Amino acid sequence: MNTARTALFWLVIVVSAFLLWQVVRAGGTAQAVPEISYTEFLARVANGQVSKVTIAGSVVRGSDAKGGNFRVIAPSNQAAMIDALQQHGVEIWFKEGTEQSWPNWILNLAPLILLAALWFFMIRQMQRKRSMGEGPSASTPPRESNPRFGP
Repeated sequence: MNTARTALFWLVIVVSAFLLWQVVRAGGTAQAVPEISYTEFLARVANGQVSKVTIAGSVVRGSDAKGGNFRVIAPSNQAAMIDALQQHGVEIWFKEGTEQSWPNWILNLAPLILLAALWFFMIRQMQRKRSMGEGPSASTPPRESNPRFGP
């Protein structure tokens, strides 16, 4: 029984480390898309360098003819921008706001949940040892580390 608990303990640690690594790695790739100014974006559209855009709220993600990606923050009134995109034959896609689906939320919260489970497991182990008399007890006074010699 003790071996199974130890194996479970180490499994939780390994899975937590893996999930934390996945979250950190995914966060690093999200910042890899360069952000450009709105003026540069309109210049690229006018020159025919933009082939496809995806609009999610005020964030416009796009790709150019060479396969490069970019990101730009658009103004709240997007009618002129959409007209310019249509005039230059850019493929336009729309998405709802930010993309935070349930699997993304669970993946982001998984390390915290596993750490909370690990903390709960460790607290239970400490309480069990204390109740069995293996650890220090509140009823026994602490021993002095430097006993006094002589009168």
